[in-house]
Amino acid sequence: MVGGGPDDDPAAHLYWRMLDALAYAPDAEKVARPWRELGRDDLTQALLTSRLEEYLQTLFNRYG
Repeated sequence: MVGGGPDDDPAAHLYWRMLDALAYAPDAEKVARPWRELGRDDLTQALLTSRLEEYLQTLFNRYG
């Protein structure tokens, strides 16, 4: 953050987005629990893990 505005540095974007994403690792169940209560039983641990890994790879590809 520079003067209250967004930082244009790709490394800053990568850092903050990864920090946010990794808050869900290694327990992606935190995200799935409310969805499962609404009937989304397709959100398995394996699926959530693969989605998190794909998201992290996308971050590296875009900002890394």
